[in-house]
Amino acid sequence: MKDAQRPASLSEKWEQSRQMVRRGSEADVERVMDLEVDVLTGPIHSLDDALAKLKAIELSFVEGERSDGADASALRQTIRWLRAQAKHCPPPS
Repeated sequence: MKDAQRPASLSEKWEQSRQMVRRGSEADVERVMDLEVDVLTGPIHSLDDALAKLKAIELSFVEGERSDGADASALRQTIRWLRAQAKHCPPPS
């Protein structure tokens, strides 16, 4: 069973961070930031993870580029992952 405080996948972490933002609790700010960093820096294991990472990158770019470069690094990682996955897809007919 997954720990409710520590979602396993990037997509779960992203969803939890968005739920916390919607609640708007000041107490959740640090946890939201931690989850967003986890999504930006964590490994991609599924298409849902890749989409979560792209959403986090989008939010980062909208809010202003990160000084630590995690957004740019996440974008490069996501592009590499998508390219690798595309190699396993049949060509369009």
